[in-house]
Amino acid sequence: MTWKSMIPGCEIEDIKADRRTAKSIEQYKVSEKAVYVKAEYIPISQIRGLHMQPSLYTPSCSCGKGIPVFKIRIDCGKDKPVVLMLEKEKNAERMISMISDVNESIRDDTG
Repeated sequence: MTWKSMIPGCEIEDIKADRRTAKSIEQYKVSEKAVYVKAEYIPISQIRGLHMQPSLYTPSCSCGKGIPVFKIRIDCGKDKPVVLMLEKEKNAERMISMISDVNESIRDDTG
């Protein structure tokens, strides 16, 4: 599979080796260098800020009832932030912690 950086011009060398070291958090993976989302990745060095908030996911035909989720907004210099949706709060906190541990200059707006 070919992995594509969400930020053109900020590719990671030896992406396959980095992907093998990534830890799974629900449907995402986080390594020392990137956050993997489907067939794309966000280089952690390009992440400027993180924000976590509780939300509701309302699938179609759900009669207005929502499933509680946690969204992580990642500011990485794109026009719009990347929003990741996680089911469990502890997983969202773990992801923020893993990303912040690698890049200590990231602004954490979760508090």
